[in-house]
Amino acid sequence: MKSPLNLTEPLKGLAFPEVCQVCGETWAGAVDGFACRTCRSNIFKSTPPWCEQCGLPFEGAAGDAVTCKNCHEADWQFESARSMMSARGLVREVIHRYKYNRHEFFEPLMIQWLFGCGRLFLENSQCVVPVPLHPLKERDRGFNQAERLAKGVAEHLNLPMESRWLRRVKFTETQTNLSRKERMSNMRNAFEASERMTFSRVLLVDDVMTTGATASACAAALRRAGVQTVNVLTLARGMPV
Repeated sequence: MKSPLNLTEPLKGLAFPEVCQVCGETWAGAVDGFACRTCRSNIFKSTPPWCEQCGLPFEGAAGDAVTCKNCHEADWQFESARSMMSARGLVREVIHRYKYNRHEFFEPLMIQWLFGCGRLFLENSQCVVPVPLHPLKERDRGFNQAERLAKGVAEHLNLPMESRWLRRVKFTETQTNLSRKERMSNMRNAFEASERMTFSRVLLVDDVMTTGATASACAAALRRAGVQTVNVLTLARGMPV
């Protein structure tokens, strides 16, 4: 299967100088995601021990704990969630610049970071569904970052991507400064799913997961439409407030 990097590399090389777009000092080309080796080392990969449901890393040894306090207090509609990295350092900067500054030259790097996802969900997924943006927000931003990442994941796992199954019907402001309780309330009934579901096991993809409110609201809509199992994959995990 051809990597997304091969499809974009020639055009990226013409559009941007082959220098690291993070530090601006060291050589880096499209194959490196325009980030040099030193900058690319400033990432924090998610590794066990973590919460078996939401994937939140535990500090130190987990002991006998299998789920975190956050999950004990929440009625999640997804089966499990995992994030490839922590939303710190280079990962946080790349995601922010990609989403809000249209620095799309980072996209191959972000998809490359997601390529470790096969070991997590390949056996339990029949298709990939991106978290949708509200049409007004997508028009303003110009693209849906989750859909772009989901396409790369689907190609890597050799699974179909269904971007029309789930739609956002409630416009919500950014959740950045909201508490977990406020986020849950903000996301209630924000999504609707198509009635023509043909798969029972779905992998939901987004760029960042913080409290899990958005993912759970999406999973609830999918389950109302007949999906049995929803797992969640995100590039990065922010720490819940």
